[in-house]
Amino acid sequence: MGKGANAALLKNSGNAQQRSGELYGNAQSGYNFLDPQLRSEATNPQGYTPEQLAYMNTASQQSLGGGAAATTGEANLTAARTRNAGGFQGAVASANRATQRQASQNSLEIQKSQADLQQAQRQQALQALQSLYGTNIGASADYLNSSNSALNAENQASGANGLLGKSLLGAIDAAGKIGAAAAM
Repeated sequence: MGKGANAALLKNSGNAQQRSGELYGNAQSGYNFLDPQLRSEATNPQGYTPEQLAYMNTASQQSLGGGAAATTGEANLTAARTRNAGGFQGAVASANRATQRQASQNSLEIQKSQADLQQAQRQQALQALQSLYGTNIGASADYLNSSNSALNAENQASGANGLLGKSLLGAIDAAGKIGAAAAM
């Protein structure tokens, strides 16, 4: 292989190493911004805001309160029409107890919904952290592997068989294996 080809291989290696460094720097910048936010979300997911929880509880209680009031009002109207004031109080009391049970059930469902949302946010943050780490390492390792390939090709072309050449090839091969392992 001619000297021009060897020079091109060395230049290719240098370009790959430079690009790897640039990608690593860019990834590190994004990582430094996203990592603390994602870690916070993974350890302390917010779920619904307190205002949203209050709105959901209020809406549930207002709906149930309106139903209970309607039951009481209808019972009072029927009692007035039939002149039987004592005949509907059991039904009103039963409706009120059912309303209270339903309010409790709705409150539990809202709290379950909050816990489910927090767990989903936690999982999303952990997946994003895992993806972020793989992106940082993977792209940088790919460029380093390109550099190693170019250096291996240049060494084979120049016939580097001496002790120094074998040592360099061994170090390059080990670095490539470490990069490939880190990318996984």
